[in-house]
This record gives sequence, structure tokens and C-alpha cells, in this order.
Amino acid sequence: MSQPAIQSGWFTAPSGSSLTPTGAAKRSEKDNPYITKDEYIQSPEAVGSGISAISADNFYTSGALDKAILRASSWVNRHCSRWFDVQTIDETRTGFTVKPFNPRLVSVYTRNSPIQDISGIWIQVLKFFIQVQTTPIQDSYLQIFPDIGIFKIVPLLSSAGSGTGSPIPAQILDKVPLGVLWYSYTFGFGQIITGYTLEAVTTNTVYQVADFNYKLWAPDQTLNVYVDATLQASTLYTVDFANGVITFLSDIGTGHTVTADFTTNNTVPADVKYATILLTTKYLLSGQQNPMKFKNINITGYGVSFGEHDDVMREIKEMLAPYRKSTMTLI
Repeated sequence: MSQPAIQSGWFTAPSGSSLTPTGAAKRSEKDNPYITKDEYIQSPEAVGSGISAISADNFYTSGALDKAILRASSWVNRHCSRWFDVQTIDETRTGFTVKPFNPRLVSVYTRNSPIQDISGIWIQVLKFFIQVQTTPIQDSYLQIFPDIGIFKIVPLLSSAGSGTGSPIPAQILDKVPLGVLWYSYTFGFGQIITGYTLEAVTTNTVYQVADFNYKLWAPDQTLNVYVDATLQASTLYTVDFANGVITFLSDIGTGHTVTADFTTNNTVPADVKYATILLTTKYLLSGQQNPMKFKNINITGYGVSFGEHDDVMREIKEMLAPYRKSTMTLI
């Protein structure tokens, strides 16, 4: 019997649960690759290291390269305390007071930026959620500073705080920080692409973007696949988001045009991509030549020293210094 796949950053909430505003699971950031396999093997670092799609080590076809790229991308995220690809997540903040009798502007620092869209804001009191109006933007109580990851809201515009039936008297909400602020937003440096023509890799079955500058797809964003401009059900194909590949489960026949709407993550900052390339190369080569990361190896009559300083890691950290998040995430 097959086992369900383990999902990273997954928070389970039963259907219709009062634990979240929508009853769906709370969405957290997930580690996704910042470069494709094809983009990596065309880099000078891969060429100089002898790593290619047909090299004897078999990194490309065995899955080892995919894992090394994901590991390198994950390290970049941890080092910078933020994510750079496009994702839609939910965050919560506590420790603020809802002031129904004296509404005030509240500033919220998101964990990630740039902000592309804020799809929902709620104030939770016990199991009740009061939604803050965010659309249309010209009529909402929302102001966004997308590049620095800040938005400002008036959390509750009501004389009694009764909105949708809060069970807590407004007088208490005015003085005690009982509320939990929930918000859903989309962030990242990705770019939306529509109607892009895919090329056949395997006749009538496997299709991929020809230009590697568009191959890195955002897994949790909208993906539409069309055959001759007819939208295809997602059950008819599988997707390799990390390399921009569509595989139809059955032969679609000859003479068809396959197009797709997707969000590409190839537009993340160049420094982030280059840091990922350097780290990927380091992981692959050190795994072959020094898998335990020893600095010194002493064998009777023979000694090897790898040195105390790692120039590659120093370069990577300096390269990523401007992208490290240092803003305090407080209200």
C-alpha cells in the first residue's frame, strides 16, 4: 500500500475547522529550488567541474542534482531568514490591542517581501474571525509598502466591535491585547507568464519550455495548460515544477499546440541564483571528495589539510549580505 507524501511546513486543520479563518490548513513557507538542472549544467562552475547531463557521475539523471540544488536553495533561505520565490502563505501576529472606540493605524511587518498581493486579513478573538476589508483597494482599510514588506490597516472600524458577532465586549478589546491578526499574502520575485508555447521533448507526451529562463515554475501558484487553446484538466497531466515539464498521461496526438500559464521563479535576484550555483557545486564535489567535511585527514605517513577557511562560503555570505532580513517582525 502506498504511503502519503510528507509535506514540508504543513499545519493540519480539519475541514471546517475554527482554527483558521477559512477552515483550510495554515500555509507556511516551503523550500523550492532557485535554479533548474539545465540552468546549472550550463554554468561555468558545472562545466569546470565536469558536471553535465551525460557525465559519468549521473548526477543529472539520478536525482542527486535536484537534491543538491534544493539543499543549496534551502541554505540561502535560512541564511537570509526569508524566501525569494513566489509563494502564498498565512501568517499570524499577536500582542496588539483592537481599539473599536478609538481606531488607529497598525503597521505589520511581513516575514517576506516583496509583497505581490494581500488576499485576506482577519482578527481572531477566541474562535471568531472578523475580516478586515481589503478589496477593492480604493475602498479598503489597507495600505501596502510592497518592497519592504509592510502593510498598514485600521484593524476594526466599529463603534461596538460587534461586526460579525465577537463574543468579547468592546470595552475589553479596547484595553487588552486579546486579538490574533491573521493575514494571507503572496510574496516573491516571480513573474506571471501567460500563453507560453511548450516544445515537445517526447513526441505527443512530454512538453517543456525551450528557454531555460522560464523553466522554474512556482508550485503553489496558478498553472493552466492548454491544448490548441482548450484548457486541460489537471488530472490529465503531471508537472515537474522545478524544471518546467508537463507530462500528459496519454498520447495527445500529433499536430497540436501546447501552451501554459504559469509563474516563473527565474526572475529571483541574480546573486541568489549564483549563490545557489556555488553551493550546489560545493555540495556535489565535497560529497565526492570529502563527504564528512574533514578539515584535516592524517594517515600514517600521509596527511591532507583542507584549510581552516572556506573562501567559497565567505564569498556566498558577502554576496547575500544585502538580502538578509533584519527588520523586527513586531506590531
